[in-house]
Amino acid sequence: MNKNILILLFPLIICGCNSTSTTTTPSTSLYLGEYGDIMNNFLPNEGEVKLLFKHSEEETVGDDGEDYFYNYCPSIFIENNKEYVYYCTNKDWGSVVDYIGYRSGEIKNNQLYYSKEQLVISPSEDTWDQTHTCDPTVIKGEFEYNNEKYNYLMAYLGCVPLDCTLNETGIAVSKSPEGPWIKCNDYKLDGVTPINPIVPYKDFNCTNKNWGTGQACLMSVDKKGRVLLFTTVGCPTGSFMNVREYDFSNINDYKLIRESTLFTDGGYLYGTKRIVNAEFCYDESNKKFIMAKPRGGYGSDGEYPNFIADHIDVYYVDASSYDNPFDIFFDNNRTEQWNYINSIGPELSSYPRNHNTGLVTDEYQHMYREGIIGVAFTSSQYGSISAMTYLKTYRIFLTAFKLDY
Repeated sequence: MNKNILILLFPLIICGCNSTSTTTTPSTSLYLGEYGDIMNNFLPNEGEVKLLFKHSEEETVGDDGEDYFYNYCPSIFIENNKEYVYYCTNKDWGSVVDYIGYRSGEIKNNQLYYSKEQLVISPSEDTWDQTHTCDPTVIKGEFEYNNEKYNYLMAYLGCVPLDCTLNETGIAVSKSPEGPWIKCNDYKLDGVTPINPIVPYKDFNCTNKNWGTGQACLMSVDKKGRVLLFTTVGCPTGSFMNVREYDFSNINDYKLIRESTLFTDGGYLYGTKRIVNAEFCYDESNKKFIMAKPRGGYGSDGEYPNFIADHIDVYYVDASSYDNPFDIFFDNNRTEQWNYINSIGPELSSYPRNHNTGLVTDEYQHMYREGIIGVAFTSSQYGSISAMTYLKTYRIFLTAFKLDY
């Protein structure tokens, strides 16, 4: 298998939790306590690292996930003083089958409380996502599907093969962040064209054992129905990021407005020219975009697992010269335009692997707080070739970086 594809495969083969209760209970975070104004903004101080939550109340401090569940690939937004977290997890103890988990977080008496895990997206038998469902991204907007109005849109990865190849990207809608989430598995108005998967692997001529499409990032363009959808692609020609602008005002009659590839052939991005597995956020006040991405995709120390990154790098690009800032992604978006902000690595997280990142944003994937960006990420330990030896250590952490541009 092409190495470019291999680095994208294994971070995706993980899943969800077994509780469906939404009762709010104290966070199982290692760092529960008095945060004052810091946690009133849901973000730590610059350079601090916080465990977002433990998988279960029974998980003990320092056990490195011996409960044989995993949490990774976060998507987080804050709306009306409430935090909404979506992520990959497994439903059953020791099982490597991906589900999409959800929790909400609220601050009460200077403490951050999370709801118990709820599984909001699961594999559906005999469909395009029958084996794994993972890598969620969620935004708010105005969407119609099958003559119903919805307020939230999710994009996520699904696949059929057991080896997690030929991944595809689909969408779902909901009237509230907690669900229920409705997969858009119906047809367009022509009655012939299926809506899901919205970004199928066949769009890039993927064949057997190619990775496909996934690890999506949604961003609202107009806070209504127009969105950007970024996806990582692993196909016969290599790995890259595809970006599409859609009008999803009426999903049964959606419009693909334009499409491009994030070029990576001119310039330098901290050790690599490639942009894959990246997360984006729009700073509307300053007309800039922020990007977080893995560095290279491989651990640099030669230890196992060696197919996931040990560093995440954060950048910004200035789009103020554009009348429409979103045009920058469709106008020779080359790596020399990105400016380095900071990094997450073993020195900061105390974990040898740091990967599958998500930016903390508002409900439109725009900046949540002026002058600082929250970066959620997955950290994990070494393991052996047996997958659960390292998957069980996958947990979601949070840090923040000041923006001095």
